[in-house]
Amino acid sequence: MEAGRLSFRNMTALAPMVRVGTLPMRLLALDYGADVVYCEELIDIKMAQCQRIVNDVLETVDFVAPDERVMFRTCEREKDRVIFQMGTADPERALKVARLV
Repeated sequence: MEAGRLSFRNMTALAPMVRVGTLPMRLLALDYGADVVYCEELIDIKMAQCQRIVNDVLETVDFVAPDERVMFRTCEREKDRVIFQMGTADPERALKVARLV
């Protein structure tokens, strides 16, 4: 693979699906042999309002909205294997969210 280029050859992926890319589903897909997993598409405006919280009980990192809903949750098991999907119309806001995550 050339430096700086992504390659998905010979890889198994959990494809992006609406309301299915939650952490339990991603971990299950990894258990069954997926090389990479996609989270649900998350909108940058909502993610930019989130607070990043380390959840010691679940051993996860949670991104919690002001209304206390967990918008995105990840863990060490999927590090370097989860693809974060973000919907955006603003490059500056997208960069802010990318840095947060």
